[in-house]
Amino acid sequence: MSERPNILFINTDQHSWDAISAYGNPYLRTPNIDALHRNGTSFRRSYCTDPVCAAARSSWATGLYTSETGVPFNGGHLHPEIPDIGQVLSESGYKAFHCGKWHVPGRNVRESFQTLYYGRRNIGAGGAAYYDSASTHAVADFLTNYDSNEPFYLQIGYVDPHDVCEYLHNHEEKRIPNPVEQGIVSEDVLPPLPENFDYDARETVLHRVCRRVDDALIHAAILKGVRDWDALQWRYLRWNYYRFIEKVDAEIGRVLALLRETSLHHNTLIIFSADHGEACGSHQMFQKFTLYEESVRVPFIVSYLGEEIPIEKDRFDETHFVSGVDVFPTVCDYAGIDVPKGLQGSSLRPLAEGRDVPWRDYAYIESNYWGRAIVTEGYKYVTEYKPKAVEDFVPPGPDAEQFGFAQLFDRQDDPGETKNLAEDEAYGETVKACEDKLLTQEAKLHRQAIVHPSPKRVISNWGERLRLYWQHTE
Repeated sequence: MSERPNILFINTDQHSWDAISAYGNPYLRTPNIDALHRNGTSFRRSYCTDPVCAAARSSWATGLYTSETGVPFNGGHLHPEIPDIGQVLSESGYKAFHCGKWHVPGRNVRESFQTLYYGRRNIGAGGAAYYDSASTHAVADFLTNYDSNEPFYLQIGYVDPHDVCEYLHNHEEKRIPNPVEQGIVSEDVLPPLPENFDYDARETVLHRVCRRVDDALIHAAILKGVRDWDALQWRYLRWNYYRFIEKVDAEIGRVLALLRETSLHHNTLIIFSADHGEACGSHQMFQKFTLYEESVRVPFIVSYLGEEIPIEKDRFDETHFVSGVDVFPTVCDYAGIDVPKGLQGSSLRPLAEGRDVPWRDYAYIESNYWGRAIVTEGYKYVTEYKPKAVEDFVPPGPDAEQFGFAQLFDRQDDPGETKNLAEDEAYGETVKACEDKLLTQEAKLHRQAIVHPSPKRVISNWGERLRLYWQHTE
């Protein structure tokens, strides 16, 4: 089409890739996200850049990986000289609007966007019950009153299904009987335990210290609370998670209904994705922060409710590895704007249009500053960097000499990632090939020292714990 479209980026929080009814999940109903799929292309090999809110969102905002942005975890701080998507669009003739959750520490969303709603106090990690409906109302007011001839970019950050975390926090201080004992639900309505509820304990040191040991660095209180859960309690966690997704799907439905009632839908591209997933009992794990598939694989749909924009509809792209770094260049491509130099992502527009273009053959993911993963056609390779003896606060890599433990999973034979093949000599060449891809990708990154005191404190404290563990291990 000749004129530049409006662009609507709808994102949810903590939404795993397969928690959509159009994708065959029988335990929830998402009619409105299903409609986005029917009117667009769903990228089935879509991965976040880092499985935690602020880190993943820093990649959406900049087109960079989290070891580049200065936000390798929730307590990071975006490097001030890096331009964000709102700034770039505003400087290029687009009206850039934001509504809902932002959560990119170090960047004031109100200075990069015109904000429709961001709360009297800035929207933090959770609070969907308060914020999501207010966000929808603000968007409704915007869509029904927008009268400019200039195209707009609007990103809507919904909080749900992140509020599943609030459900988990309830178990920190008290033991709550399973829901059948309480008479809340009958057992037959609960989803089954995930097939990969059990796991291979040969995990990275980083993962064990962050998520498994009694004094885990991340959510130790919740971990203590769920240690004695029975199967019904894990199943009820999944049941609750799906209800939070249905709540946010309803909010999305209200936005889509309003869009259809205006003339805007004829010229509005819609992108839908999530910052990261939710373990929901897989590997006996909860929340995110890990490099397992449930945490790192997310939905990504490019959609259009009209007919003028040539997007292939009701289609699954099962081939191309898509990343959170691709949001920024995709938006710029449809907007007719040159991307800033040094971006790591690529535009999904040619893929959504069904064109054959050169593309990456893997996904690259970071986690908790030291964690790394490569996902290929056949395998997932997970590893870690050992903490530096003297921390210089430059995110680690590429440095094969500092690799710690590793995990290797066969994606065809073991999609649930339950058998670690990294120590099997028969897979030595596969491990080496994955290491080479990882090091090659890391050599392309533009790292710089983290200088903000808050993330430096986290790196120092976590690094000390990890070094102690490594001393005992070695």
